[in-house]
Amino acid sequence: MTYKKVYPTEVIQGYTQTAMFILMLYEPLGNKKVPVMIGQHEAEMIMIEQEQVDIKRPMTHQLLISIMDEFALSLKSVRIDRFEEGIFYATLFVSDGFNTHAIDARASDAVVLALRQSVDIEMASSVIDDTGFTPEDEDLDIYGDINDDDSLEALEEELRLCEENEEYERAAEIMEKINKKKNS
Repeated sequence: MTYKKVYPTEVIQGYTQTAMFILMLYEPLGNKKVPVMIGQHEAEMIMIEQEQVDIKRPMTHQLLISIMDEFALSLKSVRIDRFEEGIFYATLFVSDGFNTHAIDARASDAVVLALRQSVDIEMASSVIDDTGFTPEDEDLDIYGDINDDDSLEALEEELRLCEENEEYERAAEIMEKINKKKNS
């Protein structure tokens, strides 16, 4: 299996009653964006890490890093291995100085730890191909039924339905259109 480096670029907040966020991962070689649904806590932690905000007391992710430090473990890399039934699966590669151990993790937690420890985030090429889209795809309106003429209310209703049906790529596209409408 081949992997490519991806970089977290932005966290987009959903526009429904649920606390839904989308983390956009960018794969520069193919110029693709991959939308990953995450919870509010993970979104906040990613934004804190990206903005390098100093927290007085350790949050959950910092606690895990402190435990790893105490036991001389180091995070070597993070891989997002697969996408099944609307869920991204990740693996943390942790070294004890002699062996490297693969530990199953949620993609959102893995990204937070990778940002915190300044390690690479890699994604399986097949996952990028299956879930990613290019800026050109956005311009082509790949979903057909989402038009610039659609009302904000219609887009928000479509987003709600996508969230219920776990159609994350479509939800990301709709959220970007909502952002454009709100900012214009």
